[in-house]
Amino acid sequence: MPKISFAPLFLMLVCFAQQPPAKPPSGAQQNPATPASGPVKFQASAQLVIETVMVKDKSGKIIEGLTAKDFVVTEDNVPQTISICDFEKLTDAPLPPTSDTPTIPAAPEPEKLKVDPVVAAQIAPEAPGDIKYRDKRLLALYYDMSAMPEADQLRALDAGTKFIRTQMTAADLMAIIKYDGTAVKVLQDFTANRDDLMKTMAKLIIGEGQGLDELLSDDSSSDYGSAFGEDDSEFNLFNTNRQLAALQSTVRMLGALNEKKVLLYFASGLSLNSIDNQSQFQATTNAAIRANVTFFAVDARGLMALSPLGDATRGSPGGAGMYNGGSAMAMMGNFQKSQDNMYALATDTGGKALFDNNDLSRGIVEAQESISSYYIIGYYTTNANLDGKFRRIKISLKEDTTAKLDYRVGYVANKTFNKFTTADMERQLQDALMMADPM
Repeated sequence: MPKISFAPLFLMLVCFAQQPPAKPPSGAQQNPATPASGPVKFQASAQLVIETVMVKDKSGKIIEGLTAKDFVVTEDNVPQTISICDFEKLTDAPLPPTSDTPTIPAAPEPEKLKVDPVVAAQIAPEAPGDIKYRDKRLLALYYDMSAMPEADQLRALDAGTKFIRTQMTAADLMAIIKYDGTAVKVLQDFTANRDDLMKTMAKLIIGEGQGLDELLSDDSSSDYGSAFGEDDSEFNLFNTNRQLAALQSTVRMLGALNEKKVLLYFASGLSLNSIDNQSQFQATTNAAIRANVTFFAVDARGLMALSPLGDATRGSPGGAGMYNGGSAMAMMGNFQKSQDNMYALATDTGGKALFDNNDLSRGIVEAQESISSYYIIGYYTTNANLDGKFRRIKISLKEDTTAKLDYRVGYVANKTFNKFTTADMERQLQDALMMADPM
């Protein structure tokens, strides 16, 4: 049988494939379509909005057994389709109190050399579609060490230790975060292990973060008889902005969790400097609302009885204000403003503030009682514009019109980069540097 060779046929096919396409005759209409030079890309985006809703009847009892079909959700009066509806059932069973009597541990093994991580610890995020902390109450203790003197730090740490030892319930998960004037540090991620929480509390150092005290330049400022120099009160603007920016970074980390979160903010007041800090204050509040984080502000100073011209912890004021009442008025005004700012930070996010009470753990208990069983509702908003504007949300029940629903009434949408302000760009850079793998 004769042997057939396919080599000439293969060469003819290759030559034909490499030839340029024939030109159309003159006068013929040409097709301007050009074949794609690379792979075709399909791009789609969706914005998932998560709401935590507590539904109570007339008697204040939680209504259970509802589904997505029972809720009606609108955003700016536009109906939305519910994609996620999950019920979080929280129990208030108390844990047995821990003993204060130390136990004799076994002989410890030699400790290995520990190297601090290069990247700061973060709150572990949830995977998309995963409810990591189902049926749990998330409480984060946030200690602003730069805004508390040593006596207030000791009082605030004792309050946290008391709550962990005697007042935690089976549904509570707690995290411990501190700000020392330089950076936000997550000392303990959310856990129910009270031994780990107590060890973390014991590692906090009294007196840390000092040196960023409020420097006043009014009639209440101390007179040290020093030579005239620059106005140190100008540094207050930057210190307050850093404190608020630290809170904003914290709520952004907590925003990676779908559940309802409460942040216990311990500080000895929060002083804003006229309107210079209003922009950062509003940015912090918007970030907390967007992340479903509620602030509970606790004044670590406790119950205070202010003397007209100050006490032994500060120098005496000078000038005519000592004699005409200006110093006493300025001192009382500064104290009231520091509490008003903490009150605004809490109420704007749906929380409460605890003032003039030496039992600071009461503030943690109030935060604990504010979260009962609730529903997690998620929908993909029909408004895909990243314009940074406020969007109002309304949630109701189809059948029961007498039920009381507790939820956030709106959020501020994200922005595209071309609409960022200078402060937004700086915030994005800071968040990127905090990532485990900075982009």
